[in-house]
Amino acid sequence: MEDAIQHSAKRILVATTDPDMQKALKMQLRGRHFDSFFVSKGIDAVLTILEKEWDLLILELDMSGFVGVDLLPVVRKLRPRLPIILITEDFTSQIRKVAAEQGMTFQTFKPKNYSETQAIIKATEKIIEKRELIKANL
Repeated sequence: MEDAIQHSAKRILVATTDPDMQKALKMQLRGRHFDSFFVSKGIDAVLTILEKEWDLLILELDMSGFVGVDLLPVVRKLRPRLPIILITEDFTSQIRKVAAEQGMTFQTFKPKNYSETQAIIKATEKIIEKRELIKANL
């Protein structure tokens, strides 16, 4: 039973307006026991979070409809324990402050190449692995 839990596909919600980042993340998430779903609007991210349970949210700050920073408190109210990887082009002190207050799991700059995208995938794997260890010890 434990092996089935460990090897079941983990649900990753990716909220980004950038088609290149979507494509890169789709390619790298494929084949890693992740069931990924992509949205490009903030309101779609909120509705999707309400509809299903997710193991991780990868959130770009520059979402249409909502600014990602405005979306963070909403997500935290809906799913307080949901791990979030925050992606942005500009880490101002205000953004860092809000991200810290909202308990971001990981923050990074928007990837510009394969190795930067790969760093997001590695963070995703580590966060999921840590979450599974915590669940197993409860």
